[in-house]
Amino acid sequence: MKVTYKDKTYDIESNVSIKEVLKSEIENSKSQIITCICNNKIKSLNHKIKKNCNIELLDYTNKEGKRVYVRGALYIMAKAFKEIYPEAKLTVNYQLSNSMYCVIDNMEITNEMINKVKQRMIEIVKKDLEIKKVVMTQEEAREFYEKEKNKRGILLQINKKDEKDNVSLYYCEDYYNYFFGVMPISTGVIKVFDLVKYKSRIFIKISK
Repeated sequence: MKVTYKDKTYDIESNVSIKEVLKSEIENSKSQIITCICNNKIKSLNHKIKKNCNIELLDYTNKEGKRVYVRGALYIMAKAFKEIYPEAKLTVNYQLSNSMYCVIDNMEITNEMINKVKQRMIEIVKKDLEIKKVVMTQEEAREFYEKEKNKRGILLQINKKDEKDNVSLYYCEDYYNYFFGVMPISTGVIKVFDLVKYKSRIFIKISK
């Protein structure tokens, strides 16, 4: 099996991940590699290669790489909220340029809350925790959430217009959440972000 990256071709065995094949290129890149294009499709760096492919590594300057970065930042924020304010019902309101506006339906947003969550996010990023994916059908995901919603107070629903048949459920330690689309392979990827209170909303800014 052959993997092509730029002007190099690698002979590999089946079921090896992209990050394993291109380990040196990823680690030596001048910019943080977030995700990749594999045979014209956005894939996680953990994607297992099962056929000949062409790969392009993506960082934050790429539109698709930026989307994955933003998704990762939202995931880490939701994990931090779950740990500190497990009863919070947090949803993404809308996106504006490099920022996301979020709301909490059942709690008042305060500066103290924002500071605690931001500090916890920084700690989660520093730990560089693995983010694992499980794929479910939308029906399975809805059933799963209905069973677990009393235990897990946060469900983020983004990119609804791009809904597909399958839903990606992402785990990090004992936290899980649903996202449509590729996620960073670890929390350590999300090195730059800011979290502030804006009127009755949470304003998470992604800037690099």
